[in-house]
Amino acid sequence: MSLPANAQRAAPRAATSRVVVPAVRADLLLDRDAGAQLAAGAAIAVAYNLRLAADLGAGGVRREMNWRPTGRLDLLVRWLSDPFRQSRWAINAGGGIGVRVEADRTSRTVAIVTIGVEARGDSRWVRGVEAGMGGGFRLGATLRRSAPRTR
Repeated sequence: MSLPANAQRAAPRAATSRVVVPAVRADLLLDRDAGAQLAAGAAIAVAYNLRLAADLGAGGVRREMNWRPTGRLDLLVRWLSDPFRQSRWAINAGGGIGVRVEADRTSRTVAIVTIGVEARGDSRWVRGVEAGMGGGFRLGATLRRSAPRTR
């Protein structure tokens, strides 16, 4: 598979650049009960179309007519279909592991899979939505920092 000329020029920089980029997200969670979390994280490029990401989130879940605090730590590898913003929209898919914590419950480790869509964005931030499974279903809105001309 060959890359477009501008992607070929940018690919070596993206693959070797070890810049940590921040991200924030808001997720609706459906497990046994419904909940919501806000998360902050960071990602680093490990190849021109792969990102290694970590997210730390906190929120709550409605269980037995009461809100209970929850938290999570996710470690994911995300694949990007259009890392150089050549299209208006791009698909991303990811997988990894996470730890889920909830008040009055034992923490648990879960396998995670995600799929999402990202907009081209401005020169600094990329907006997207993701759906995933990992200890239940989640639907999230994402805002990721990015370098110009990359996702």
